[in-house]
Amino acid sequence: MCRDSPEHINHTFRPISEAVSSHKEELNTALKSIQEKLEHSINFKGEYEKTVQHIKSQVEHAERQIKQQFEKLHQVLRDEEEATITALREEEEQKNQMMKEKLEEINRHISALSLTIKDTEKMMKDNDVCFLKKFPVSMERVQISQPDPQMHSGALIDVPRYLGNMQFRVWKKMQDVVQNTPVILDPNTAHPDLILSDDLTSLQSFQLVFSYQ
Repeated sequence: MCRDSPEHINHTFRPISEAVSSHKEELNTALKSIQEKLEHSINFKGEYEKTVQHIKSQVEHAERQIKQQFEKLHQVLRDEEEATITALREEEEQKNQMMKEKLEEINRHISALSLTIKDTEKMMKDNDVCFLKKFPVSMERVQISQPDPQMHSGALIDVPRYLGNMQFRVWKKMQDVVQNTPVILDPNTAHPDLILSDDLTSLQSFQLVFSYQ
């Protein structure tokens, strides 16, 4: 057919086995390329799976550190709260003690006045002779100047001491605890032989740590 067809006049004939071998070699080359791509994709899949696990590990570690750091801040707040309430209770005790002493003083004052009134009223019922005898002493007693009780200026709780600008005062105290670190290390770009601290502010060599242990 090739011989009778003008389109195939210049064609050459090859054995089937030779053509098959040539095509197999060509296909095998292409197949190797695909196999290399498959192996490369499998390796990449493994890297991605490791990355997924590493992301999970990073989140768990970061979450622990976040909780620890916030716990430190919470502890500072709890300590400051306890100290403020303790100071408030101490002032309450002092003021109550002062009020107790003042009340005892007032009670003594009331008793003295009541006794003077009672004795004076009794004396005024006496006969004229007894009245005249007791009059100078009684008059002196009722004329004794006794100051009226007054409320002490510092009797009440100093509320502004505890509530005034409380959040600002606590924030100022927290500044003494919290430190700003201008340079933060990135664990994603750190060399594998380096170990970063939990707060990402310092590092040390894994080789030095390993040899030290």
